[in-house]
Amino acid sequence: MPESDLCRALREETQRRMESPQMIVGPLEGAFLKMMAQIVQAKRVLEIGMFTGYSALCLRSVTGRWDCADVWIDEESAALARQYFARSPIGKKIEIRMGRRSRRCGNSRDRSI
Repeated sequence: MPESDLCRALREETQRRMESPQMIVGPLEGAFLKMMAQIVQAKRVLEIGMFTGYSALCLRSVTGRWDCADVWIDEESAALARQYFARSPIGKKIEIRMGRRSRRCGNSRDRSI
């Protein structure tokens, strides 16, 4: 699965701007996540810890519904993710919930996420 132009741009900007750019999911991992979501026919995905949103863009491109894109606590990387989500036709379906998981997405029995 080739890397999209948007994901490549996000990866490159993450490398330039972020303090710990090695945290980003790269093209190989993104393709793997996308393939796994397709295999299990994922309808919902909860990602805890998104960094700059690369994996969210990969996963959302194959899932039917995204109730909680991410739980994250760093505003700088979330701002970069929002910038790239806004450039994607699927970006408006990705929700970022700031704060700790236990406070933002309920418990593991919560079926809304």
